[in-house]
Amino acid sequence: MAQAESERMRVVMFPWLAHGHISPYLELARRLIASASDGHHLDVVVHLVSTPVNLAPLAHHQTDRLRLVELHLPALPDLPPALHTTKGLPARLMPVLKRACDLAAPRFGALLDELCPDILVYDFIQPWAPLEAEARGVPAVHFATCGAAATSFFIHCLKTDRAPSAFPFESISLGGADEDVKYTALVAVREDSTALVPERDRLPLSLERSSGFVAVKSCADIERKYMDYLSQLLGKEIIPTGPLLVDSGGSEEQRDGGRITRWLDGEEPGSVVFVSFGSEYFMSERQMAQLARGLELSGVPFLWAVRFPNAEDDARGAARSMPPGFAPARGLVVEGWAPQRRILSHPSCGAFLTHCGWSSVLESMAAGVPMVALPLHIDQPLNANLAVELGAAAARVKQERFGEFMAEEVAWAVRAAVKGEEGEAARRRARELREVVARNNGDGRQIATLLQRMARLCGKGQAVPN
Repeated sequence: MAQAESERMRVVMFPWLAHGHISPYLELARRLIASASDGHHLDVVVHLVSTPVNLAPLAHHQTDRLRLVELHLPALPDLPPALHTTKGLPARLMPVLKRACDLAAPRFGALLDELCPDILVYDFIQPWAPLEAEARGVPAVHFATCGAAATSFFIHCLKTDRAPSAFPFESISLGGADEDVKYTALVAVREDSTALVPERDRLPLSLERSSGFVAVKSCADIERKYMDYLSQLLGKEIIPTGPLLVDSGGSEEQRDGGRITRWLDGEEPGSVVFVSFGSEYFMSERQMAQLARGLELSGVPFLWAVRFPNAEDDARGAARSMPPGFAPARGLVVEGWAPQRRILSHPSCGAFLTHCGWSSVLESMAAGVPMVALPLHIDQPLNANLAVELGAAAARVKQERFGEFMAEEVAWAVRAAVKGEEGEAARRRARELREVVARNNGDGRQIATLLQRMARLCGKGQAVPN
C-alpha cells in the first residue's frame, strides 16, 4: 500500500519582541516540525515573525521548514531600529515600543497576505494579530509563554477588579482580594494616553480571540489546577506544550572560552549560588549595591550574571556599572551573557538566586536546583509563590515592597538555601521535580496533541491521527 502523501501546514508565529518570548516560540516551532514528520503525514513550515534586530542573532536557526520573516516597525521618536526589541530597552521606552508594534498591524496584515498561512500562533501583547488573521479567514491560537497560575491570577483579578473576590488559590495570592487587585492594577491597568490598545485589555483580548483553545508553556503535573481554573475563566480548552527547555549544545562553551566552567570546576559540590535576573530587567544603583553587599555578607561563593541597559539614559535610574569598590573574593561576575542551563546543571551549583521569571523557574526545576526567590515585577511574585508551594524554593528574600530589599536579607536567604536545613529539604524536593520536568520535556505527546488541534482548526485534521 502506498504511503500517504504529506499535507503541508503553513504556520505563522508572532511572539512579542522579547528574547524571553521569542525563545519558547522558536523551540515550539522546532518541536511542531519534528512532531509533524513523526508519522503524522504533515509537512509543517513555520514562519517566525519579528523585527530585524531580534532575528539577526537567530539566522543560524533558519531551515527550509523554519523561516525567519522580518517585520519593520514604523519610525517613532527615540526608538531607532536598534531598539525594536526589549533587550537593553530602557523602561521609559517600553510604551513606545508597544505603540510602534501596534502601529505595525497593517504591515503584519500585508505579511499574512504574502505568506498565506493556514494558522497563526500569536502572543498576548498583540491582541490585534488574530483580527488581522480573521480578516483573511485564518484561525489564530494564543500561545502563553508564562505559566497558568500567573495567567489565571491576572484574568481573575481583571474580571473582578470592580468587585474584588478572592483568588481561589491562597498560596498564589499576594495577600487577599484587595491586594491582588491592587497589584494587578500596577502591572496591567497603567494609563497611557498614547496607547492604541489599553494595557488592561491586552491579555484578556488576546486570550478571548484565540480560536477554540489556548496553548500554555507548562505541564499538568505542575499546574493542573491552575490550568483547570484558567479553562473555566476563559471557556476554552488549555493545551500544555511542556516546559520547552532549550538545549543550546556546545555553542555556549565556545562563547566564553570555558572561563565559567573552569571557575565552577574549582568550587565544592553544591556550594555556589548562581545569581541572575533575566534579560529584561535592569536593577537600580541601590538594588545593585544591596545585592552585591548581601552576596559578600553571605560568605557563599557566587556566580553573578549581570546586565546593563544599552541606551544612554533611563528614568528608573538603572545601574551602569558594578558598585564602586566591589571586588568579591569568593565570586565571579559575568557581564551580559551566561550559559544559564549549563551553570544550573553543574555539580558546584547549590542554589539559584532568581527573579522567578517563568523560564528560569522551569530551568531551575529541570536542573534540580532549589531557588532563592527575589521577584521584582509582573508575573514573578506569582511564580515565586508557586515555587514555594511546590517546595522548589529554599528561601525567599524579604522585601518591603517588590524591588525594595536589604543586603542582610539577601545574605540570610542565600545562607539558608546553601547551608541551612531549608536548603537540604528543598534539594530533596528539587530532585523530585527534576524528574517531573524532564519527563514532561521529553514527552512528545503534548506537542502531538497541540499539532492535532492546530491541524483540525485549519482543515488539515483528517491527516493527523487522534
